[in-house]
Amino acid sequence: MNPKINSETVFPQKLNYGLDAPTFQRCALFCGLAATILGTLAARWAQQHESQFVLNCAIPVAWAGLSFFLTGGVMFWGSKVGKLHLRDKIIASIPWRGDERVLDVGCGHGMMLLAAAKQLKSGHAVGIDIWSQTDQADNNPESTLANARLEQVAHRVEIQNADARSLPFPDCSFDVVVSSFVIHNLNQAADREQVIREIARVLKPGGQLAIADIRHTGQYERTLRSLGWMNVQRWFPNFLFVTPTRVLRGVKP
Repeated sequence: MNPKINSETVFPQKLNYGLDAPTFQRCALFCGLAATILGTLAARWAQQHESQFVLNCAIPVAWAGLSFFLTGGVMFWGSKVGKLHLRDKIIASIPWRGDERVLDVGCGHGMMLLAAAKQLKSGHAVGIDIWSQTDQADNNPESTLANARLEQVAHRVEIQNADARSLPFPDCSFDVVVSSFVIHNLNQAADREQVIREIARVLKPGGQLAIADIRHTGQYERTLRSLGWMNVQRWFPNFLFVTPTRVLRGVKP
C-alpha cells in the first residue's frame, strides 16, 4: 500500500535519485581536498626551508589527498550521472510488453522502479525498501512518490515498507524483478542468499531478472544456478562508483 501523504506535503520540483554512500562521498571530497591543500603547502614550505623530513611526509599526504578527492568525485558523478546511463542500458535489455507486473527490491528514490514504470501501459510497478539513510541520502517514501509524480507514472507505481529477506508477496507474482546497489549492504552471505531465493520465488517462470551491484554478484549467480537457472549472465564490469559494478541478468526457467 502506498504511504499516506497529507495535503500539506511539499513535493520537490526537480528529480532526485539520491546520493549513494553519502557519508563516504562527503568525507572523500572534503577530507581529500583538505589533505591535498595541506600536503601541497607543507611541501612548498619544506622546499623553501630545505627540510627533507617534512618534504618526505608532505608529498605522500598531498598525493593521498588527491586520490581520495578524485575517488569522491568519481562517486559523485556515478550517483548523479553514471548510474542513470547504466539504468537505461538495463531497462533496454528487458523485452517489455507493457502489461508486466514489476518489483524493484530496494527501490530507494525510484531510479529503476520509475524507469520500469515508464515502459508499462497496463502493467504495475511495486517498490519495496527499508529506507536506510546510510546507504542513500534523504531516502524516504515521500521522495520516491515525488519522483513518480515528476516522471508522470505515479498512477502505475506502489511502494511498500518491506525487508528483501522476506518479501510479502505470493510465489510467481511478478514478470520482472530489478534491484540496484542494495543487496551488497547485507553483511552476511546467508542473508544475501535468502534475498536471491526470495526474488526467484516471487518471479514467474519466464520472468526477467536484472540486478546491478558493486559486490557479490558471483554469489547471486551461484545461488540462481543452484535453483536450476541456466539462462544467467553477468555483464562486463564498469567503474561508475570506483569499485567495479556488475549487472546480473537472468530468466527464470
